[in-house]
Amino acid sequence: MLLDRKKNRGKTIVLLALGILAIVIVWLIFTPKHTAVDNFGKKNKIQENVDSQKVLDKKDPGIIQGKIDVMPTIDYKNLEENKTLKKLMETRKENLGVQKSLDMIVKSDESFIIGDSKISMREILEKTFAKNGEVYQEDISPSKGYVPLKIKQFGIHVVQPGENLWNIHFNILKEYYAAKNIQVAAKADEPGDLGFSSGIGKVLKFSETMVIIYDLAEKQIVKNINLLEPLSKIVVYNMDAVFALLEEINYDNVSKIQFDGKNIWISAKKS
Repeated sequence: MLLDRKKNRGKTIVLLALGILAIVIVWLIFTPKHTAVDNFGKKNKIQENVDSQKVLDKKDPGIIQGKIDVMPTIDYKNLEENKTLKKLMETRKENLGVQKSLDMIVKSDESFIIGDSKISMREILEKTFAKNGEVYQEDISPSKGYVPLKIKQFGIHVVQPGENLWNIHFNILKEYYAAKNIQVAAKADEPGDLGFSSGIGKVLKFSETMVIIYDLAEKQIVKNINLLEPLSKIVVYNMDAVFALLEEINYDNVSKIQFDGKNIWISAKKS
């Protein structure tokens, strides 16, 4: 009888030990790895990525931080209704000294929408270079890395009914000089009494070699600059090149300008 009690007690101890062992195993298996147990059996959360957080808090100079401003899509039909876009265009035009002669000022890394067509300036530039037998691409640095091209500004004029390229150029030129308090006569582009082109007329003729005519429907560069269908063609100006030219011309000496069909210069003698 006593022997049976001892045997039962021994079985009970073994079962308890096995039960405790099973509980420990289950606990180890299902306890999250990101927690730890202290001497009192309490779970303490382990702080993760502490070193990374310290780096951020110290504002490591190797990490670029700052607010990213997302510019609204430059949509031609929303130039007046979208206040943010309108303000952006007004600021860009004001900085260049133009107002009504250009519809949009677009940077070389931006895109814009006219009607159902969305066009990127990069696409226009690539096709322009291809038309001239060149390749538009980033420069390669001595370390074999690509260096982004300088961001340039381009003036966009959407052709309207009754417009021609000559008058579009003339309006830009008049606005440019007006910003410098110089009033250009309405007929300053017309030939003189002897039939020779005026200085302004020569500037306008030369400017035809500097612009890009882009067909929105065909998505191609137009070779014939005299065919400007309204609302289907846009005139693209490289503003850096245009104003670099105009800044070199002293309006008081505009009558001395010479143009040979390709090059333009100031004659030493009055023509």
